[in-house]
Amino acid sequence: MIKIENEEYEILSRNAPNYFKDIFPYTSIPKIPFEDTPVSLDIPENLCISDSTFREGQQAISYIGEDNVERIFEYFHYIDNETGTIEYSEFFLYTNYHRRCVEKCLKKGFKFPQVVGWVRSKKEELKTAKELGLDEVGILMPASDYHIYKKFGKTRLEVAKEYIDIIEEALALNLKPRIHLEDITRADIQNFVIPFIMLIESKTKNVGIEIRYKLCDTLGLGVPYEYASLPRSVPRLINVLRLHCGLSHQRLEWHGHNDFYKAQANAVCAWLFGASTANCCIRGVGERTGIASFEVLILDLIQIKEELGKKLNFEAYWELEEYVKRLEL
Repeated sequence: MIKIENEEYEILSRNAPNYFKDIFPYTSIPKIPFEDTPVSLDIPENLCISDSTFREGQQAISYIGEDNVERIFEYFHYIDNETGTIEYSEFFLYTNYHRRCVEKCLKKGFKFPQVVGWVRSKKEELKTAKELGLDEVGILMPASDYHIYKKFGKTRLEVAKEYIDIIEEALALNLKPRIHLEDITRADIQNFVIPFIMLIESKTKNVGIEIRYKLCDTLGLGVPYEYASLPRSVPRLINVLRLHCGLSHQRLEWHGHNDFYKAQANAVCAWLFGASTANCCIRGVGERTGIASFEVLILDLIQIKEELGKKLNFEAYWELEEYVKRLEL
């Protein structure tokens, strides 16, 4: 049982709500403030790709088809070639169609990519993940005050307690939670995100697993500039979380949208400044303008880690390209 005392939440209420109106004015496009000093490169030894075609992608293409999902998943496995480079594929669990897709891919028994579920902060959705036989789930936990105060109509204290309760439930079900910090490029990093992560770390330090954090640039507001300020700077965001929360490279993942046409650059930037995993979709399809493209990101990867070019199966990569063309994704 994770026990949380009320005083442990007090720090989360400082300077709340903070909408960064100087950066995100309602009367003009967002601003990019800069710092005097840059963030240094911090390239992880192991770089990975995660796929969200069957979750994010299905927000743009509601029905890919079970057989096509199964075939694309197989291609990811063949391209990965037992390297663990394509770490996992993420799946919706909402409908019978979604659940049949999960079941078909789980039956493959592949080590990579893993099959990971995506759920909202709802206990009934965790139970669905458990019933399907999943080991890990990504849990949506919006981090910005725009979501907390304006969308949910709650306070930081209230949502933090709800989030911790959901993490506790996931652990009780023997599900490994992956924390999706939604809208992080509009969040108060110093006064909410860092204390919240530290609270999770404190309360789960004896559970025997290392919880991972997915940094979600929901509106595509992140920028790949090492001199830019928080919360928009991807390099500074990852650097600050590594420095202040003591998170290893492997525990940080980037998921960024393409509203300002920086999804690809920000994904690569996340690798260069300390996150081991970057999330993408086939052809970058996703909600609104989509996210980083799998086809491009894997080529970006081998330009940074040349040795992977000899290990990945590029014959399967080109076969996947031809297969996807026929689907008109």
